[in-house]
Amino acid sequence: MDASTTKQLEEILSHIQDEKQMEKFMEHPKVSDSYRDFISYYLSLPSTQNLTDTDLIERSGLEKSYYYQIRKGTRHPSRDKVLRLCIGGHLSLRETTRALELNGSAPLYPKNRRDIILTVALNQKASLIDTNLLLDQYGEEPLA
Repeated sequence: MDASTTKQLEEILSHIQDEKQMEKFMEHPKVSDSYRDFISYYLSLPSTQNLTDTDLIERSGLEKSYYYQIRKGTRHPSRDKVLRLCIGGHLSLRETTRALELNGSAPLYPKNRRDIILTVALNQKASLIDTNLLLDQYGEEPLA
């Protein structure tokens, strides 16, 4: 769902006062998120669809075999690997938050120094190298 659609749905939802209205609202096709896992969501996003697998591998710095194992669903990526893929795919903060959620990983936490730096890097559409340099500059561990 894009932001405007979500905003419209939130507005409609704010006026629902009974179960019958709620059930009708839940029938709306935009309400159910069809993505059940990180990789299907990740590969469906316009920013990643505009890139080849080779581009995503190169930009995320992942090993080719590891990337394809994630893609096939035979490997479950760590939080840092998901963040590397999100940075490599130039995902927005909102898209990255959803990707982390679908992976079962903790979201970026605004009280955590490292997560603050990662959030700024995502907002700047920084490369993986620039993100790791920024993390290093502030004495934080690079994305593994």
